Amino acid sequence: MSSTLRRQAALLLLLLAACAAARGEQASQLPAVALTVLETDPATDARLHYKEPFYLRFQVHSGAPVRVLAEAYYQGQEVPVATIRERELHLDGGTDATLIFHWPEQPTPVDEIRLVATRVGQRQPATTFSLPVNLVWGSEPARAERAVPQWVRDFEALREREHALDPDYQAYRKTMAKARNRWIAPAWIGVSTLAIVGVAWVLWRRRRAAEKDHAR
Repeated sequence: MSSTLRRQAALLLLLLAACAAARGEQASQLPAVALTVLETDPATDARLHYKEPFYLRFQVHSGAPVRVLAEAYYQGQEVPVATIRERELHLDGGTDATLIFHWPEQPTPVDEIRLVATRVGQRQPATTFSLPVNLVWGSEPARAERAVPQWVRDFEALREREHALDPDYQAYRKTMAKARNRWIAPAWIGVSTLAIVGVAWVLWRRRRAAEKDHAR
């Protein structure tokens, strides 16, 4: 390797080291992210029905916009529950809520829920809050909706307003509605056909019985 190439390689290494140091210094200057759970619904010790949601209300102090996502675990292994998209808090944080739910084929336990906060524009989590729970999702649906506190009703109302302004969600709802209509129409035709055949069968049996009585 010539002396010129060696100098260029050394300069490149110095530049990369300087960039890494600058990123590290910038990250160290970012304000710490504090995350805590304020309340849950239902309580952290509960048995939930099929697809029944578990709500968490949380508070974030971040000094910068963050995203918060809920994850479920059992004995250190992640449980593939359903959750809504990351909740984004602007400015320096604030109070928000999220939810998870599950549709297992058999009762599924969860002993930990993690709230993961990530600064907007970054990939690595800034902090994670671990909440010990004793939850079990069953495989049977609830017979009636449970009563929920006001903060859950306020959160669901907020989600409805967000959905109304979300073009992706509206497109999804239209797609699902078309899919249901394509399924309902053939099903309705099939049911109607069976009903007509059933009525025709009854009328034919009655007619045959009347002919036999007349023949006697």
